Amino acid sequence: MDSYRHDSHYGHNEHKPSRGQHWQTDAGAFVRESFRQNNFWLRIMQEHALFIRLGLPCDETALIREAEKLEELFRGLRAELRRLPHKEEAFRCFNDEVIRALGKIIDYKSTVLKRLITCNLGGSSLPLLIDHIRREAIRFRVILLRLQNGIKVPVAEQALQEEIFWLRIMGEHAHFIAHLLDPSERPLVSQSLRFADNFETLRLQAKDLESMEVPRTFENWLLPEKLAGCPLPPGFGDLPGPLLIPRLVRFNEEVIDLTKEIRDFKEVALQLIEACQVLSIIPPLLADHVLREAEMALEDLRIVGRKISNHDHLRQDGRESKDHLN
Repeated sequence: MDSYRHDSHYGHNEHKPSRGQHWQTDAGAFVRESFRQNNFWLRIMQEHALFIRLGLPCDETALIREAEKLEELFRGLRAELRRLPHKEEAFRCFNDEVIRALGKIIDYKSTVLKRLITCNLGGSSLPLLIDHIRREAIRFRVILLRLQNGIKVPVAEQALQEEIFWLRIMGEHAHFIAHLLDPSERPLVSQSLRFADNFETLRLQAKDLESMEVPRTFENWLLPEKLAGCPLPPGFGDLPGPLLIPRLVRFNEEVIDLTKEIRDFKEVALQLIEACQVLSIIPPLLADHVLREAEMALEDLRIVGRKISNHDHLRQDGRESKDHLN
């Protein structure tokens, strides 16, 4: 784990997102989703610690040692997950353990980011990259906290959350790739920047849909951070609840189509990097890392796509039944 080397230990298929299996009970669904999220994101978190460590100046020995400890922490959690019985009680305990570990890596990334944006840390990590990977850790922790506490998100709100999150992540990947390619790779650089523009266009459209369909998110955005989670004074929170509209079904399909395109682009890029047929400073492990995230994005987007399609069909069936009765 001392380099970006992409060897058999980090094979592309080791933690490829699972597909197709559905549990029939609430306990089963909890176990399935807990495993799906941990199986993917624990490896991502371990690699984040590695990437940060390799981007630090060699004299930042304290930060380097902390990154090494985080790598070991998440490596151990991955090993524990492989041995874990697929029982609700086992995953409830394990999720709590992962949530504590995520608190540590979020704090570490916050420390690194603060030093970068206050010009107190050198190295090769871009501030947006650290913000990017911190957002992924925060989202992973929120997902586990939702599972642990049985928090259900309305379908329209969940779909837009997933789409906005992944559109930003994929767009930033495109920017990072463009910056890490050699400038002489003009066609690939241009293609990466076009991807970034296309993802940003859809992200802005998703934000428009969010303010139309989930108006409380805009109200929450206007509140100071210190009020998060606190009781609000009268007058707040009386806006309409999330609204699922048919347009969201087509929008989800558009997001999936664009994500497929960048997934395929990343797959070709990985092959070129491994064959030394492209000039860049992108190591194979990093190329594989962003490819796996595109595959996870597609899985998440397809899951919410099925949910909103089912709701849309149910609503249409309800209208048809009412028309028939009339």
